[in-house]
Amino acid sequence: ASTPADAEADKKIRALLGTASRNLGQVDYQKLSVAGREQYQQAKDFGEQAGEALTQRNYVFAETLADKAAKLATELLGTR
Repeated sequence: ASTPADAEADKKIRALLGTASRNLGQVDYQKLSVAGREQYQQAKDFGEQAGEALTQRNYVFAETLADKAAKLATELLGTR
């Protein structure tokens, strides 16, 4: 059974994943350096892993990964 805390965690994680996805969508991958491309891929991977953890209801792990994805994606936006 899910609890209100689970619903709140799910909402927060989905918001972080949305931020990561939007920010990655605004990055021009072709203009990134090699390190930038690695960071881009890492952000995508963290996002995918967070989604998997979310479906398994592993909210703590999912939030950690989603937060990392969002931070990396935001950093990439700043390096345009």
